[in-house]
Amino acid sequence: MQKIAKKTISPTAKLPKAGLITGLRDIGAQTNPYWNLIMHQLRGVAQLYGFQPVETAILEEERVYTEFYKTQPEVLDRIMYAQTGGKPLGVRSALLPSVLRHYVQNKTQLDEQSLSKWLYIGNVAEIDERQAVHFSYQFGLEVLGTFNHLTEAQVVSAIWDLTQRLGLSEDVSLEINTMGDAAVQTAYSNVLKDFLKGKDFELCEDCNNHLQGRVLNVLRCDKVGCQLLTAEAPAIVDFLAPNEKKRFTDILEALDELSLPYQLNQLYVGPEGSSGTSLVIKYKKGNETIVIGEAAHHELLLKNITGKPMPAFGFSGSLSGLSRAMELSEIEAKHEIHSEVFLVPLGELASKRSLRLFRDLIAVDVKVHDHFGTVGVKNQLKLAEESKAPIALIMGQKEAMVILRDVKSGMQEVFSYDKIIVEVKKRLER
Repeated sequence: MQKIAKKTISPTAKLPKAGLITGLRDIGAQTNPYWNLIMHQLRGVAQLYGFQPVETAILEEERVYTEFYKTQPEVLDRIMYAQTGGKPLGVRSALLPSVLRHYVQNKTQLDEQSLSKWLYIGNVAEIDERQAVHFSYQFGLEVLGTFNHLTEAQVVSAIWDLTQRLGLSEDVSLEINTMGDAAVQTAYSNVLKDFLKGKDFELCEDCNNHLQGRVLNVLRCDKVGCQLLTAEAPAIVDFLAPNEKKRFTDILEALDELSLPYQLNQLYVGPEGSSGTSLVIKYKKGNETIVIGEAAHHELLLKNITGKPMPAFGFSGSLSGLSRAMELSEIEAKHEIHSEVFLVPLGELASKRSLRLFRDLIAVDVKVHDHFGTVGVKNQLKLAEESKAPIALIMGQKEAMVILRDVKSGMQEVFSYDKIIVEVKKRLER
């Protein structure tokens, strides 16, 4: 690891213009107009389903990743590493390892059978073979502890509800399968490898590499040639034990009970480290297909950390994927928290007095928009119309009087300051 020497900057030296690191990006209303809507709906759905927010650190001890990804060295190669205080650290390239680490670290007794339902949101970064930085924003719903197929169905239902609330009803699909446990995956992998023997020339370069590693990843390839070849492959469901088949049937029946329009895809497999029920939610518009996210059991990943399997099922998704899907669907971009009152102060003295009125209004949960700049009253009233606030309150120099203006009709009435709050609440039907 290269040490960076400290630089002494002259007080008169001209500093270079600060800029964003290549590969990373900022997210704001201008760069992503869907952001507010997505975050609002995601947090709302999570709360309705009983998921509590958890936020993990952006840096982890290196051993968190080496233990978590012990069977996936290619993932470890994509993690950015740092060192402080003599302790090797890793910049998170996915949120799930940190979430599972947090669960293990804060669980007093690993054998304690208690249910935890968590929502997680955050940015991640990784590097490619060219050392270029790649940024993404992820979210997930994770259930940890004792649970059954009904809890699994709740997770799926929550994500499906999210897509519907965002307006993605027509072009979203839910594909589901089961991967069984580690023993089933091993047996199936051997059968799949035999099926692909002698057909490597029909596979892409990545899939040929998978033949020497996790052969199941061949089934995850989105290239047409590979998909045509694997379409005739045996299905993993044929290798399930009776109890595992029963478990999978139970989750399908639960989804039927919720009227969720799933498609059974017997060749779908989840990412490495996943097991049991596995599903993917996709958005397709024209020639573009976007993977919104995937759900699976994470007992095997927890076992990498704890040495023993522990119940864990969750969905990990892409916020940028949701945003792109909304863009393709031409959904109204803005999630506006509509103002109910627009303050129009006339002059500097009125602007100062408006602060008190602003505070009095929000104290009774009235959403207020204001413009304390130097624009004239005509422009301020135009801004009031654009804010979609039904009421404008015009404050002049007379301290005790406030003009209430109906923005839509233009009708105005004068009220004393001590009565304006009551009148506003009345107009808003509070």
